[in-house]
Amino acid sequence: MILKHKPPVTVIIVCAFDLIGLILLPSAFFKETTRAIGLSYQMYLVLTGIASASMIWYLWKMRRVGLYIYFASYAVHNLVAMIVGNWLVYVLVIPIIGAILLLPHFKNMT
Repeated sequence: MILKHKPPVTVIIVCAFDLIGLILLPSAFFKETTRAIGLSYQMYLVLTGIASASMIWYLWKMRRVGLYIYFASYAVHNLVAMIVGNWLVYVLVIPIIGAILLLPHFKNMT
């Protein structure tokens, strides 16, 4: 497959880190805390995986919807972490770094 375009390096970096997170996501199903919370949290993990895959795809294609999914998924993730009781302040570092890397390319996205 020949790429018609190559995304900027910063977008590639964000996509790479999110892809690593997506690859590691199935391991969350085997944690004791995931089982303790129940089926609703497992469904949340499935939806997170779907959102992450679509976010990576759209960011790679330089589509604005990928950026919207990026911010929405991190907002939902932090909300769920607060509800579950395992939210930590330093978790905000990753989306802030991602925003710093992605927002300059917003005008070039379609």
